Amino acid sequence: MRRVIQILVGIILIGGLAQQVEATVQFSLLTGNRCINCHITTQGGAQRDELGQYAMDGVGLLAPNQTLPGRTAFANGKVLVGADLRAQMARSHVSPQAERKYFPMQAALYTTVRPSQTVKIEGTYNFGPKRYDGQEAWTASLMYQPTFDWPMFRVGHFQPPLGMRYDDHTMLVRQTPDVVGASSLIAPNYAEYGAEVHYYRKLWLSVTAGVYGARALSENDVMTVGQPVSLIQDRDKPSYLGRVVFWPKLVPQMMNFYVGGSVLKNDDFQMTNLFGGLGRQDRVAIMAETAFAEKENLRSTRTVSVDVSLQAKPGLILYVRGEHGTATNKRTGQTDIDIVTKQAVFGSQIFLMPQVEVRPEYRLLDTETFRSGRYAVQVHIFY
Repeated sequence: MRRVIQILVGIILIGGLAQQVEATVQFSLLTGNRCINCHITTQGGAQRDELGQYAMDGVGLLAPNQTLPGRTAFANGKVLVGADLRAQMARSHVSPQAERKYFPMQAALYTTVRPSQTVKIEGTYNFGPKRYDGQEAWTASLMYQPTFDWPMFRVGHFQPPLGMRYDDHTMLVRQTPDVVGASSLIAPNYAEYGAEVHYYRKLWLSVTAGVYGARALSENDVMTVGQPVSLIQDRDKPSYLGRVVFWPKLVPQMMNFYVGGSVLKNDDFQMTNLFGGLGRQDRVAIMAETAFAEKENLRSTRTVSVDVSLQAKPGLILYVRGEHGTATNKRTGQTDIDIVTKQAVFGSQIFLMPQVEVRPEYRLLDTETFRSGRYAVQVHIFY
């Protein structure tokens, strides 16, 4: 416990040096902007638009009020480019003898072409290693919106908007609690071929409906007494998704709020995400999400995550997250088996210079087979 306290104090002291911060869903609650205000796609992630780039200009502890050389927009704003590079130092929770390792996590390049005011074409490619079932190296899609009053139509190879899109693939709401802690259910960079329509004309409402393939999701297995069974046994059957998010302004320029849910259905598999968040502008953001996933007569999972992010001063966010997950393995004619995983995460985000983030964290993990505490440090360079 003494060692834990020392590490947490160190995280807080290091985080206290930061001058500015950017986060994904937390940032939406702290600023009052929806994800699409700073990103090309409606759910956020990947390519940032001009506002998303501008928001991080001049941010850096070692070089305040400076910007990186070069440009991200070309051809009078019709072409955008961007990148995300991540590396991490971490140690496995599974074994007490596990060695601390340094490894790449992401090396992604983005580009967006806007030939007209009604059409956007985006593409990404991640040169990083594939570590998870369902993880994809690339996305590409075409978005068409006749006018802002009309819905946006999207077709291509991209990630269905399940729940909220967080900047942390280790969250239990995207995993399956199991005997070794958790395994990926919705992998980082998960993508399917699909088409969707998204309506966000009203500033307080976002609605999405889509149909997608299931090739990537079918890579996930359900462990049974006999042998593994694919989560999606017929990969040719389409998945259907509906998502609704309300973004009311509780108090303009002061209190931000969102609440919503999504449902993905493919034959005998269904995943339901319910989420909500409350933010005091430029001060604190509280986010919660619960996910229910069921493979009929084989397995069901229930996970919940609660995250509190504090902007202690302009540019500094400290966060703490608590999570609980239960996987129920169903056996015909026998008693169901419940497997529980719990974790707590403490961390901060530090920007040493424009577009360079350091994210230290300490994680406590409690599973059916082991308990452990580990610290990790991630370096994130984005452009």
